[in-house]
Order: sequence, then structure tokens, then C-alpha cells
Amino acid sequence: MIQRSQTLWLLLAVMAALLSFFFPFAIGAGHMADAASGRVQVDATYAFYLSILTVAMMVLGFVIIFLYQDQHKQQWYCLLAMLLTALQGALYIRILFYELKEHIPALTSLLVVAQFFGFLMAWRGIRRDQKLIKDQDSLR
Repeated sequence: MIQRSQTLWLLLAVMAALLSFFFPFAIGAGHMADAASGRVQVDATYAFYLSILTVAMMVLGFVIIFLYQDQHKQQWYCLLAMLLTALQGALYIRILFYELKEHIPALTSLLVVAQFFGFLMAWRGIRRDQKLIKDQDSLR
């Protein structure tokens, strides 16, 4: 349902995940194992597991949007998406410190923060809707 605020937050998170395929998290210089390699752009396509994780978060975001009749599942899937976003951020940081000699974080590294923030705000909106429904049921 597009009129609910959490739908807009979920769309923000999905768009941030989609943009992470096109914009870099960081730009590095050379791999640790191969000192002769040049400039490396670390984004969602850098490693296969990052690509799979990013696509999984995008799909999960759309699944959460269309589960609007079951707020309990929506809430748990939002928590799962926040956990996956934290894992994605940790994987990016692991790549920066363990696979690259030098790195410069890009401004678009904040896309991971935007994903987490979008899922967090959607979770809060779902929780608020659940509380509102519970309060209305108690008034009947």
C-alpha cells in the first residue's frame, strides 16, 4: 500500500540498494596479493557474495511491501533486512581493510547507511501501525 509511510521508507532502502550497484563504496589501490594491480572500485559487483546479498535485500524489501496485511511478518522481515544490511556494511569494511592496500571511501558509501535507516524507519512505522490496531481493538 503506497499510502503508508513505511512503504516509502522501504522504497528508499530498495533504491539505495539498487544504487549501490552503480556507485562505489570506496576506491582502492591494488590488492594485497597482487601489488601490480591498479585502481579498484569497490561496489556491490566487486564480489559475488556482495551482489547476492544486495539483490536479496532488494527482493526482501519488495516482499515486505507486499506483506501489508501481516504486520507481524513485516516486522520480522524488516529486522532481518536490518541484520543483512549490517552484514553488508561489515563485508564492505572487511574488503577495505583486508583486501586493499590503500582505500578512499566515497560519499556514496552512505548508501549502506540509507538502507539501514530506511529499514529501521519502516520497522518503526509497522510497529506504530500494530500498536494502533491493538489500541483500536481494545476500544471495541
